[in-house]
Amino acid sequence: MAKYRLLSSIAAAGIVAAGISTGVAWAGGPGGVVDDPEDIYEAVGTGTFDNSLVGFRATGDTLEEVSAALLAECQADGGIDCTVDEYSNDNLCIVSVADDITDVVAGGAGPTVEAAKADAVARAAANGTPLDASAAIVISACP
Repeated sequence: MAKYRLLSSIAAAGIVAAGISTGVAWAGGPGGVVDDPEDIYEAVGTGTFDNSLVGFRATGDTLEEVSAALLAECQADGGIDCTVDEYSNDNLCIVSVADDITDVVAGGAGPTVEAAKADAVARAAANGTPLDASAAIVISACP
């Protein structure tokens, strides 16, 4: 029962974060028109709030900028264990995937959300921290 509840919390948190992330995406960014969207970095990550994971998304001009913005937003919202799980400035979908059984969070990238999740699962396994088959996508971003 506790596993179902936390997984539900992860799913709900991802949905809430997806709605919140629109404002986060451009927080602190420069005004004006983006000349070349390929030069924009996008990142997804997670933070822990009352034993539930919440996903965050941010964009920026550099990897350092997008990572700092994502971590700052998570921490400003009261998150702990805030992480940048995946980033890209390519035309790829990126995801944060969480496993309630093993408490592992991993990021992945691919041409679709499903491919990005498969990449996250493969990366976690390669790192010796495999994800259970029930692992859920906390947050995703696609171009």
